[in-house]
Amino acid sequence: MATAAPAAAPSPAPLPTKHASPSVPVFLHEAGLDSPSFRASALYFAEQVDAIERWLESYVRTTAKLSHDLLGLEETIYTYLAKTIPPPNINAVDNDYAALALKRFSEGSREWWVQLLDAARKMDTMSVEPIRNFLQGDLRNFKEAKRTLEQTQKVFDTTLARYVSQSKAKEPSSLREDAFSVYETRKAYLKASMDFCFYAPQFRLNLDKLIVQVSYDLWREMKRSRDTQGSFGKFGHEMDRVRGWSKEMELSEPTFKRELQIARRDIGEVTLAAFKPSREIDDYSSSTVPFLGSRGPMNVPTAGQSALISEKQGWLYLRTITGKPSRTNWIRRWYYCRDGIFGWLVNCPQGVLQGDEIGVLLCNAKPAVGEERRFCFEVKTKNQTLLLQAETQAQLMEWLEVFEVAKKRAFEASVSRDNSSLPGGVDPAFSITPPSLPEFSAKALDAQIEDGPSSERTTNLPVPGPEGGLLPRPSFDLTTAPPKRSVTSLAREEGESGREHAARIMQKLDLHRKATFTSGMDMGVVPPPGPNGGIASLISASQGLLPGYVVAAPKQQQGLVLPGPEAQAGSLAPSTLARPPAMTSLSKTAVVYSGDRVFSSTASQHLPTAILANYWGSTAWGQEYTTKARRNDVELDDPFGPNSPTIKMTTIGEGEEVKSPSSHKKAISMDARINHPKIVQPTTEKPPPETFPLDYPIELKTNSAQFRLLFPGVPLDEKLVLVFRAAWISDAAADREVPTMAGNGRIYVTSDNMYFYGHQMGLVVTYTISLDTISEVTAAPGRDCDFIFLHLNQGADVIGYTRVTIKTFLEDLDLLHARLNLLVDDLQAEEPMDLTELIRALINLEKEDSDRKSPSMDSWEEISEHTPIDDGTAAGRPVSPRSHGNYRSRHKHSRKPPPKLQLPTHPVIYEPENMQRKVAERNFEISAKACFHVLFGDKSFVFPKLYFERRALNVAQGPWKLNDAGHMHRQFRFSVNSTTRLGRTKAEEFVDDQTIDLFSDHVTYVITHVKIPWHLPHAHGFKLVTKIVITHVAKSKCKLAIFTKVAWSKPPALAKNIVERQALDDVGQDAEELAEVATDQVRKLGHHSRTKRAIQVYGNVGLQTQVLVFTPGEADITKKPQIKPRTLGQMLLETIRSFADSVASSLMMWAFAAVKKLWDVVTAQWIILALLGFSIFTNILFSSQGTSTWWSERRAASFMNRVGVGPNVMMSKAIYIADLDEAARSSAGAGATPPWPSDSYCYSTFQSIANASDADAPYEQAGSSLSWGSSRATARRLRQTRQKLGAYRHDLLVAMRTVNSVEREMMHAEWENWLLDENHRCGQVEAALAAWDGAADNAGLKGALLRDGEEAQKVARNGARDEAKRRNLQVWHEEYCGSCKADREDLLRERERESLAVGAVAW
Repeated sequence: MATAAPAAAPSPAPLPTKHASPSVPVFLHEAGLDSPSFRASALYFAEQVDAIERWLESYVRTTAKLSHDLLGLEETIYTYLAKTIPPPNINAVDNDYAALALKRFSEGSREWWVQLLDAARKMDTMSVEPIRNFLQGDLRNFKEAKRTLEQTQKVFDTTLARYVSQSKAKEPSSLREDAFSVYETRKAYLKASMDFCFYAPQFRLNLDKLIVQVSYDLWREMKRSRDTQGSFGKFGHEMDRVRGWSKEMELSEPTFKRELQIARRDIGEVTLAAFKPSREIDDYSSSTVPFLGSRGPMNVPTAGQSALISEKQGWLYLRTITGKPSRTNWIRRWYYCRDGIFGWLVNCPQGVLQGDEIGVLLCNAKPAVGEERRFCFEVKTKNQTLLLQAETQAQLMEWLEVFEVAKKRAFEASVSRDNSSLPGGVDPAFSITPPSLPEFSAKALDAQIEDGPSSERTTNLPVPGPEGGLLPRPSFDLTTAPPKRSVTSLAREEGESGREHAARIMQKLDLHRKATFTSGMDMGVVPPPGPNGGIASLISASQGLLPGYVVAAPKQQQGLVLPGPEAQAGSLAPSTLARPPAMTSLSKTAVVYSGDRVFSSTASQHLPTAILANYWGSTAWGQEYTTKARRNDVELDDPFGPNSPTIKMTTIGEGEEVKSPSSHKKAISMDARINHPKIVQPTTEKPPPETFPLDYPIELKTNSAQFRLLFPGVPLDEKLVLVFRAAWISDAAADREVPTMAGNGRIYVTSDNMYFYGHQMGLVVTYTISLDTISEVTAAPGRDCDFIFLHLNQGADVIGYTRVTIKTFLEDLDLLHARLNLLVDDLQAEEPMDLTELIRALINLEKEDSDRKSPSMDSWEEISEHTPIDDGTAAGRPVSPRSHGNYRSRHKHSRKPPPKLQLPTHPVIYEPENMQRKVAERNFEISAKACFHVLFGDKSFVFPKLYFERRALNVAQGPWKLNDAGHMHRQFRFSVNSTTRLGRTKAEEFVDDQTIDLFSDHVTYVITHVKIPWHLPHAHGFKLVTKIVITHVAKSKCKLAIFTKVAWSKPPALAKNIVERQALDDVGQDAEELAEVATDQVRKLGHHSRTKRAIQVYGNVGLQTQVLVFTPGEADITKKPQIKPRTLGQMLLETIRSFADSVASSLMMWAFAAVKKLWDVVTAQWIILALLGFSIFTNILFSSQGTSTWWSERRAASFMNRVGVGPNVMMSKAIYIADLDEAARSSAGAGATPPWPSDSYCYSTFQSIANASDADAPYEQAGSSLSWGSSRATARRLRQTRQKLGAYRHDLLVAMRTVNSVEREMMHAEWENWLLDENHRCGQVEAALAAWDGAADNAGLKGALLRDGEEAQKVARNGARDEAKRRNLQVWHEEYCGSCKADREDLLRERERESLAVGAVAW
């Protein structure tokens, strides 16, 4: 079973997804798995049907004989009636008295005998005919389905056994054929199983309807024939309600049948898809794991499976060696590996039996490569080796992977947990555990297997005969197994052998007989249960509480005792038990065992495998599909709750010392554990049963045993207080789509929750509703049933239900209504009742209202003809006339006396004296007492958690004790690792105190918490005092206030203020965190939670007498501490830094104050006007700039348009003269055309066709010399196309030449203009050079005149620079302007030649 997906776990075939409906088809799921529970249940139900058939046939024969015999006496009766009147000739009889007496007697006798004869005539019609029709119709159809199931099961088992027995050497093609043959037989077997599961619930329902109809019709006929006194008057209303229940079942039958059909289809399709073999022949070549040397497919996940499978169960073949000489046989068993154990189950006529469970850490699983069969693996322990065979390679890999994963997880769990908390103090993964009871043990089956191999067929549906090697009910020899404690809690007597002891126990539990529904004549005499204690005697004394389990009445009794609901001393629960989800012959034993022993106290624990297989099947299907009630005390994310994963708690007795745990794990010798496995021997003394209060009613004890099986996750401290039979249906909110919760069965009510269990038409529903979510309970009577409406809080229920309608048939409506109201009201009480008081109050309701009329047919004159319907509104909720007295009596008498404590009507205000600061305050919607227990309960983890965040280690929380002043007092001892000046780490021990100064229950609580400031300097001279005040505000409301101060004993001379200020800050931070933790705990506890809930979760105050040592989990150890030791120097530096920060902040505040003052001087109106004016100015400025730019661009564009220059808005392509050669090469070059063959005869032929005629000749004449018509057509087509392209090319060439000429003329004209401009500029440069030469001469003269002065030197330097510039300019002028002048002269000469040429032409 894969933990990640519960639906895919229980078998080799994955299970279908959950249906939208909360109903679970348990029997169909088990049929899809073909589990031992399905086979045992089918076998048991087939036996039941056979017994029912015998009973009904005998009843029909007896009834027909009775009717025939009575009608045969008709003539005798009439003769007798005629003789009761004297003849007319007799006159001696007194006419006034004696004759009148004879007359009245004769008339009465005649009426009575006539009604009796009429009843005898109708008996055949009302009783015999319906039963005969049932036997010939429904019973025959079901027997046909059973016969088909037997045949297909036998064929499937035989075919599968033959297929898996084939050797590895067989051809893959043959194996594929055999695999498909197995698939076809499996398909037929699965269809037969689904048909059986579909017809069985219908058969059961039709049988119930038949019995109710026949009984009701005969009852009504008998009621007409006599007055309504005696049992007819007493049970008439009950018979009417039973008939109403039958009608309700008929109305709901189509809905449940439709769900059953949908589930049948889905489960069948998924199962077939999972087992469909592959068509690839290569898949049948493998015979073991894909690669040798592997311990399993840990890194090879199979297709369609999850990456990690931690749990699995399914069929495997086991090799056994029996007989002398030895003979090898393979038998099929159901193996499972989960929760660190490996075990097996097998079905037999007794039910599902269990073998020894072996811890996975004692197992070594590996592929059996040397085995002749395919897909084998062996599981080795010290004492034995199991050779197992899977059906496919995928199953083999999954089993090997499961062993590896389970061993790894089991080892990690064993290292991290304390085995003392386990049953017997032994880790199941390191032990071999036999079955808990001899009735569930398969050791006797193993002993018979040793005698011969014929027991391999015991998994078939038919009851094995003597040739099968099994007796119908084999006895168990306790001498062959370790001594076990039986379910009836009967110790072995002195001198009694093991076989005699087992026989006596089985006789006591009636296990040696088939539990069938038969008449008293068919059953043997069974001694009545002895006066033994325990649940076993209670269930045995209830005369067959389980449907189908009948305890025969002794022959000494005058009448027959039938297995129906009979009145008991109490009415808190019915005297019968509900039908189990998967019934086998050992289901009753499972109920008795569950009542006699404690095996599940928390939701994390599981039912024993044998119990689970004989009651639920391969899995507790109800746990997978039900919605669990939200219990705030067991939330997984609760960091401080009792189930906290982050904190470990250890109890230390008085006189023991608190020892620091080692930082490393204790070494575990794996070899020692593996070589010396522990075999758990059942203890000789009786295991501790579930404890009940002293006056707990017997009827609740008997129902509690079954309740623990149906809801194994319910804690043991949650006891039943009410059980009743009902049918129900839910109403959901209009805006939410949620599945409808419907069913028919039992409703179990505890002080906290309401648990629904229904089993109808093969569909099981388990559901939980917290009583906290019920806002109101209303009731309305009806003709066929009564109605109770549970109105749920809007938004409180996580699934969206707004109302649950409950229909009751055999319950007292007013009494049940009052009890439910009492339970709901008790949750809202300030001080709820404990279990004993609550049960006493529920019983008193019945005693006080014993004279109240119950709903009956005689009271229908008081109410309307139609049943009131509750529409969910206050106006639409009906109130029957009989309910007024009920409400009055409930509110007046049913509750406890007025509470002893009168709570204040106003909020309580309390402030302790001499406290320096009030650092935290919170308001909670719980009572003050609940808040007090949350923080200071014996099991509260609040303060140890806060200590861990303050670097504390090994917090030892002492118990609350009275001190000398009479106040409750406790201590917290903890150690802190500190570093010395030399760098060494040492642990220091400290002790903090808590004292309850004021304890006014429910009103005011004041607690003083004195802490040592170990992290501050001068810690020996003062202490931190925190006062925690919890006061009452209103009903279910309180206030938490925390005050702090520093208490000095030796104040220092200089640094007192610095240390005190830091101490107050630290203690204030601690107080804030305490308030936050309290808020978080109250939130998890739930608003308006009961004080009882808080006490259960966080414990009482003062009851714990031992020291509790708390150690942080790994998450808290690695968490960075929030507090560090401080020295006086560090505090001075922090003070200086704080002063600097204060100065900076003060300056900033002064600046802000100045701005604020300026703001006050300048009014807001002027600022707004100034901003408006500035905005207008900036807008005008930017707008004018943009407008001016736009108009300038517009005028420029207009001018360019006028001169003919404008933007080219058309996309164009151009080729210039420089590009002509490249363009011509690209069109005619070799690269643009495909390469032609060089030496090709075929290509030469094509060329002859293309050149067959002159290119300028008409194309019609092309190819005229060719002989083939196709060649001539090709030549003509080529010539025509080439002539057209040539003409087009000529036109293009003329246009191109024209364009080229225009472009050359334009370029030449532009060149002439540019050349003239450049020569003009060169003339200007030449003039500038001439002027420069004249200036240079003047400068030289001036320098000669001033040769001796500084100015002469400056003029000389400037002249040198100017001379360099002139020479450079002269060089450039000669090169560039000389070139331009030469080009101009060439241009002029060219123009003269053209003019002369034009003139000559003109002349």
